[in-house]
Amino acid sequence: MGKFDRNFIQYSDKKVKDEKNHLAFFLTTHIIFYIFLIFFAIFFIWYTVFISTHSFYGVFGVSMMPTLNSQIPSDQMERGDDLREATFDAVYVDKMTSAKLFDVVVIETEETDPKTHKPKNIVKRFVAAEGDYVTIAKAVDKLGEQHFYFFRIPAGSNFETFSDEAAMMEENGENGYEIYKRANWDASKNETVKTAEGVSHSYETIFYNTFLKGYFEQSGTYQYHVSAQGLVYVQVPQGKFFYLGDNRGHSDDARKNGFMSIDAIVGRTEFIVYNYNFGNRLWEVIKFYFSEMDKFFAR
Repeated sequence: MGKFDRNFIQYSDKKVKDEKNHLAFFLTTHIIFYIFLIFFAIFFIWYTVFISTHSFYGVFGVSMMPTLNSQIPSDQMERGDDLREATFDAVYVDKMTSAKLFDVVVIETEETDPKTHKPKNIVKRFVAAEGDYVTIAKAVDKLGEQHFYFFRIPAGSNFETFSDEAAMMEENGENGYEIYKRANWDASKNETVKTAEGVSHSYETIFYNTFLKGYFEQSGTYQYHVSAQGLVYVQVPQGKFFYLGDNRGHSDDARKNGFMSIDAIVGRTEFIVYNYNFGNRLWEVIKFYFSEMDKFFAR
């Protein structure tokens, strides 16, 4: 074997240091790249599953204020102005999970959307399930003021011990939501009637005509309960549910349309996209992704 000239091998501390720096940079960039690639792959798989189990809906109305579309000026809404140029909120609904009490849900109605020619969807709040007893009447609050209230007696309750006071829903945030401007609702018409025992109560007219009129005329097909104070409740039938908008003064809901089949629920709201645009929509999806990852690793 021949001998090499020592000058053939270019060796120096600087060159070794440079090579180490290049190798470190190479490894660092590749590690970052593969971490990003793995993260993107996980996100892509998650999002593929997500869009197959969730649906996106714009909320073009004011029936769910203040939960949705609270950015629309109230005076604009109350004047009945054209809201087509307003910025609306949107919701992502989970189609795979059953709706729970007080969830915001998307409901498929029997009406047809004139633009898409598909069943019209509405966004409301799930407030009573099958077997519950409900009514809407005026009552005196803790401050001695009279307002409309939604009353709910859970299914299976003992009527002898479950009072009207316990059934009266405050709807001021204590139940996870609040109604919009109670004064607007109080301005609704009411129907004052007496039970057979001679006790008078004032019921919201729309609710009364849909659900309670049959009881007082002895022609109703629903199951009813009369409390010790004479307040008349109607039972939610099997396979049905009762829904309301948070903006009671401007909401077309079960008070007029009657009970709805539980099968009409498209899904429960997973999260809200406020002031909808593509950027906000993407940001809310990413935030939801990280919250899900946080829950997963916190187990």
